[in-house]
Amino acid sequence: MIKRKKTQRAMNKQEKKRTALLEAAIKIFSEKGFHGAKIKEIAEEAGVADGTTYLYFKNKDDLLIKAVENLFESRLNAIEKRISNEKSGYDKLFSFAEEHIALFTEDPKVVRFLAVELRQSKDFYNKYPDFKPLRHYLTYLQSICTEAIEEGSIREIDPVTLSYIIFGTVNFVITEWVVQDQPFSLEDIKGKIIDILRFGLKKDR
Repeated sequence: MIKRKKTQRAMNKQEKKRTALLEAAIKIFSEKGFHGAKIKEIAEEAGVADGTTYLYFKNKDDLLIKAVENLFESRLNAIEKRISNEKSGYDKLFSFAEEHIALFTEDPKVVRFLAVELRQSKDFYNKYPDFKPLRHYLTYLQSICTEAIEEGSIREIDPVTLSYIIFGTVNFVITEWVVQDQPFSLEDIKGKIIDILRFGLKKDR
């Protein structure tokens, strides 16, 4: 029993260090970019020794990949939980857009990080063909679009294209908001986007 408790404490400690490194990576990458950031700076930000980073991640590439994947996984889990009580695909669709904006703008450095690092070079993606950070996120959004179409609350259109339009529009707006320091109200433009999507897609009765 004592040995099991010690093992659990050790695992918790390791997970805290890994989480700290992921969070530090997002901060440093958002400030200096992938190529300008150094493992040493990320380790210092996380409060661990340089060598500790390599106990959890192979190299800087691996750290970037895991940071992006972890970020989308955690945000997707939060969104799924927040909209789980919506009764229709139609309501889920627009709640998704609202929650996406809310979650990704809680911390501006997250938006800056994604704005730059999701646009890695073609060579990077060729080097890591399994790196598809938006795969599960977009698949979930596509499933909501499909649900709304099948229930007849929006007209029959391609759910994949619709998911790209929604994600692309919302992501562009929050990226402009944080990177370009645009003088618009995020809350105001969020309402306008939802309004256009909702009434531009709603099926005639």
